[in-house]
Amino acid sequence: MDIMVSIMKSLTQFAGTCLTLTLALAFYSSFTHASDEPIIEERTEVSEVLVPLSAKEIEKHKAGPKRGASMKQVEAKYGKAIKVHPTKGKPPITRWDYPEFSVYFESNSVIHTVSRSN
Repeated sequence: MDIMVSIMKSLTQFAGTCLTLTLALAFYSSFTHASDEPIIEERTEVSEVLVPLSAKEIEKHKAGPKRGASMKQVEAKYGKAIKVHPTKGKPPITRWDYPEFSVYFESNSVIHTVSRSN
């Protein structure tokens, strides 16, 4: 009987120790992270690089007719295009190519001008 009492006391102490360790780990883990997701620290650095344009590039960007100009106004100011592409789609879109730029028309009005690389 004394052996049984001794074993029971040992098991009780062991169970108490396990319970104490389990509670300690649970308490500690509640402070380390509040969710199942790992804690990840992210840092993002953003920088902007500005590249100055040369005078030639600025002039190139200024080249060409502005939005809303008519086909007659474009031809009067810049002359005949080196190539006139066939009109396509609805609304009708036409492209005229000049040495420095291409002009896109919707019906009779400029909708976009694109500088061409030489």
